[in-house]
Amino acid sequence: MMITSIEYLINYLTSLDWGYIITFILISHLVNQTKITAWFYKVTNVKIRTRYRVLIIGIGYGVMVYLLRGYTISNIESLFESFVFAMVFHKLVVERLFAVLKLNPVEPNYDDYSEE
Repeated sequence: MMITSIEYLINYLTSLDWGYIITFILISHLVNQTKITAWFYKVTNVKIRTRYRVLIIGIGYGVMVYLLRGYTISNIESLFESFVFAMVFHKLVVERLFAVLKLNPVEPNYDDYSEE
């Protein structure tokens, strides 16, 4: 029996770790708030670009989820796919939605130390 494209897409989406995806996006959005990035720069005197902050958060949070949930090696692929999906979904959809709703943490009129 041949799987159609829609069935394949539905199977892919249901195999993702949605708890990880949603919390990762929320944590990333919180950490990239202007006040937090300014505080981090003030404390460490280190500027980290937004994409690298998100990457570091995603990897660190993924390792934490892996260890706390007691995942096995076979779960790493699903967690990695969820990480990649969250990165793309956040960049393409959530950031645009926040910009439209004026909830975007990065405003062009001031230095937020993110060097986007």
